[in-house]
Amino acid sequence: MILSPNRFMIAILILVLMIAQSCSLSPSAADAPSLQKGMAFPTWVPEQYCTPGSDESLQNLAQNTCTEWVQFVPSWYQNDKFATEMFPDYERNTARNECLRQAIQQAHCLGLKVMLKPHVDALNGDWRGTFQPADSKTWFENYQKMITAYAELSQEEGVEIFSIGCEFVELTKPEFTSEWRELIKEVREYYQQPLVYSANWWQEYLQIEFWADLDYIGIDAYFQLTNKTEPTLDDLLTAWIPYLAEIEAFYDTWKIPILFTEIGYRSIEGANMRPWDWETPGVIDLEEQALCYRAVIKTFAGKPWFEGIYWWNWEPDPDLGGPTDKGYTPQGKPAEDILKRWYCEMTEKKKGKRRR
Repeated sequence: MILSPNRFMIAILILVLMIAQSCSLSPSAADAPSLQKGMAFPTWVPEQYCTPGSDESLQNLAQNTCTEWVQFVPSWYQNDKFATEMFPDYERNTARNECLRQAIQQAHCLGLKVMLKPHVDALNGDWRGTFQPADSKTWFENYQKMITAYAELSQEEGVEIFSIGCEFVELTKPEFTSEWRELIKEVREYYQQPLVYSANWWQEYLQIEFWADLDYIGIDAYFQLTNKTEPTLDDLLTAWIPYLAEIEAFYDTWKIPILFTEIGYRSIEGANMRPWDWETPGVIDLEEQALCYRAVIKTFAGKPWFEGIYWWNWEPDPDLGGPTDKGYTPQGKPAEDILKRWYCEMTEKKKGKRRR
């Protein structure tokens, strides 16, 4: 069949539009995996993100584990839970902005996507979940200044997801919903990508009323599992059953995709009993850490509402971890092999779908 000149030009135009549309899709939109395969990469050393060691560790994370998302965690401070002002500690603990930018750029060069998740801690050791500032209005005004500055940095550096807060249990009760909605509105003026809030597992994620203003529900998922120091995999899987039911019911209410913005286990006996406890001494148990990883994967992999997981944590120092380490990192431990197998299998399945 011979097309008339008009029909020929129309056909060419349609073809051009189809090609333009396909090229306009960003890699994250066209190639997005079904799960954000993430890892937290925190530092409490101001210049650490600027060091060759940090670059090497980030490269190891990307190449050795099939991780595709990395979470950077700069920390600010306030004096105690009653304080109304927060501030950076660039002399001792807070990542300098120039180093944070370098780490984000390095991650992008490695093909990693980025979540920025600023924290606020108390110098006297008060947990942020207990913060009850003497003047909440002043606290929110100061916090908004801090968080919008990081939101602006995130927009400038092409950060893919931004966390607006983390585990402020007392300050996310229903009476503060309007303050958070105003803060979210302000953040969106500076940052045009998806937003998440990182809620504590125990009660906070259930009490929050501003989830509909965000793109993701974030849970820092340190759920207490068994009362056993040497649990089996079946013990751990059984312990997850009621939590899974609770989270699924919660999703049915909100219909917003869920991320585990933090989850992790130390490599010690009984790590599953108090996963959030980073201080208690313990006997090294690499197998329990690996079993906990396996239980999480078996419980949540494939759930349609479960869209991401960020393990706590990978150390910016490439020499840390290993069989004598009692911390959270899976570096050089059996848990790293579990993580690698799961993440890399998903990568291969994704490649297989593309080939078909």
